[in-house]
Amino acid sequence: MSNKLVYLLRRENTTNLPDDVYIDAKRRIGSVFESSGSLLKGLSLEEQKRILPPIIGMSPTEAGWAHKVQRFYAELTIEVPQSGVELNIAMDPDGNPEAPLDFVKFRFAINHPHVAEEEDSSISGTRYYFFDPKKKEEGRVNEGRIRKSAYKHLILVCEDEVKMSQVLKAMGRKVDLLNKDQKELELEELVDANPAEFIRVCEDKDLEYISLINDCVDKTVLRKVGNTYMFGDEEIGEELSGAVKALKLKRNSGMLQDIKSKLKAFD
Repeated sequence: MSNKLVYLLRRENTTNLPDDVYIDAKRRIGSVFESSGSLLKGLSLEEQKRILPPIIGMSPTEAGWAHKVQRFYAELTIEVPQSGVELNIAMDPDGNPEAPLDFVKFRFAINHPHVAEEEDSSISGTRYYFFDPKKKEEGRVNEGRIRKSAYKHLILVCEDEVKMSQVLKAMGRKVDLLNKDQKELELEELVDANPAEFIRVCEDKDLEYISLINDCVDKTVLRKVGNTYMFGDEEIGEELSGAVKALKLKRNSGMLQDIKSKLKAFD
């Protein structure tokens, strides 16, 4: 039997109870009604017929099956001590839960209005949350891979000072007074702050145009009125993506050259 363990935990004490009383207090998750008016179950009808029989001691073909299921969920409670509840939700090769009651409790709890899927959930009113060690480990591994990829991009970017400036401008940094070493430090700071966003910017096929537009706005060569980018009294496009699209059009090549010429005056 394999294990895929998750833990149902209490949130930190936000009540008026002293911590020692809160820790010893009995906390349980009980039956609730869904908006449809039926009892919360967490399993589909097919899953109920497949998983519940050994738990409630009845076959779905027997008379009274629906009533027995209803009663089971009406009486289902999960005691949650301060240390939490460990549930094994592993599935066998046929797709059946290896610990059926644990799986039933998991599906019931994760759909419960008082339970969040993870600790940092923004859902209000939750008193409990699930902690999945494997998911957290996978998340840390993924974060590490993203960070490594970001530093690979950083190394490549730093081989070309023009590209360094473009990435910095695209990410809203001013570069006019920075030397190459200072630009590199700024880029490293951006990698540390948000490696995924750094990768996205470096790989953006429109990096040159985004950098140009941001630089032009900063030096007032272009104006931004609301979400609209303007060159003098001429509207370029809505949002940054619209402005980029417009400047890439062949018919706007003359305007693009005018913009670059005006920007060059600031060098």
